[in-house]
Amino acid sequence: MTALIVGADRVEPIRQEIVRLASGIGISRTEHWSGRKNGDVKRCIPGGTRLVVVMCDRVSHPLLSSVRKQADKLRVPVIFCRHSIIDMRDKLSRLQN
Repeated sequence: MTALIVGADRVEPIRQEIVRLASGIGISRTEHWSGRKNGDVKRCIPGGTRLVVVMCDRVSHPLLSSVRKQADKLRVPVIFCRHSIIDMRDKLSRLQN
């Protein structure tokens, strides 16, 4: 299964942390949307996505709204966090419990 990371410029540490922490819920790979392209607002969450991680300080409001609506329709959990691995770690652990 896949996790979608929305926002963030340096995504590799975030990817590694998600795969490490979320492997218990079946996530083995990640996809990344930078959020810097105008067309990102129109993108659809890929099939097989089981988690969306939004780095809020790097994302526009229209993109944030679009991702949230799509995730709600697909019943995919969304984690909103600052650009911080520690914040993301905390929220992922709460999601797993």
